[in-house]
Amino acid sequence: MEMFGYSIESIYLFLLIAGVILTILYILIGDLLEGLMNIGIDGLFNPITIIGYITLVGGFGYVLETIAFFMAPWTILVINLLISAIVIILVNYFIILPFKRSEKNTSYSIKELKGAVGEVFTTIPADGFGEIIISRPHGTVSKAAKSFDGEALPEGTNILVIDIDEEGVFLVSKHYD
Repeated sequence: MEMFGYSIESIYLFLLIAGVILTILYILIGDLLEGLMNIGIDGLFNPITIIGYITLVGGFGYVLETIAFFMAPWTILVINLLISAIVIILVNYFIILPFKRSEKNTSYSIKELKGAVGEVFTTIPADGFGEIIISRPHGTVSKAAKSFDGEALPEGTNILVIDIDEEGVFLVSKHYD
């Protein structure tokens, strides 16, 4: 069968190659494409699904044309379009969208740590500096600290962050549970 003057196998192969090239381009400039093309209901027509559909149509079509020689080309085309659509919708809803929803921002503002409870990692002398650690949902923060009350805080002491000075040094006090 021919479409647009080309054999259907050639068209499928072209779509497969175009999908692979678009995938590589998406890896390189995906954020720009996503900003320009993210339209539709809950990102249904985002670049990942469009590129994936093109690649699947090309790949499934080429394989079906090669191995299903007993079927009519129009039947193969319809089956191919339906299978590709079902696969890309399943991949979108069960893999792509959950990953997008689960993206968390691991950055934090130093001001968010005021009032946080932590632990002295390196002893804080009465008139000097030490180090504290504060557990966060996405890891542990280690910061330079000095005593707010002017008392020495030995290693392992639970502390409360009272303030943060201009240089980013934490002013801490002993925390009583």
